[in-house]
Amino acid sequence: MEHSLALSAALDHPAAEKMFAVLRRVPGVRAVEAPTGSSRVHVQYDDDLTTPQEISSMVARAGFPLLKVAASPAPCCGSCSGW
Repeated sequence: MEHSLALSAALDHPAAEKMFAVLRRVPGVRAVEAPTGSSRVHVQYDDDLTTPQEISSMVARAGFPLLKVAASPAPCCGSCSGW
């Protein structure tokens, strides 16, 4: 499985290293992509061993504030003619 996180700030090199260290401690995490200069983190994990909620929780507890992602509205079926 894959999980993406949106951070409130871009990662510098020390923060990216810390992110790797934090996520390596989560059982089931197989791969982490946390590029320096990016505010996105991508995690591949075994869903028998961890959950996206646990991954997000570990990241937040390590001091990396996450952006709240609003649920997107359902796509328009086109029958309302744009209201």
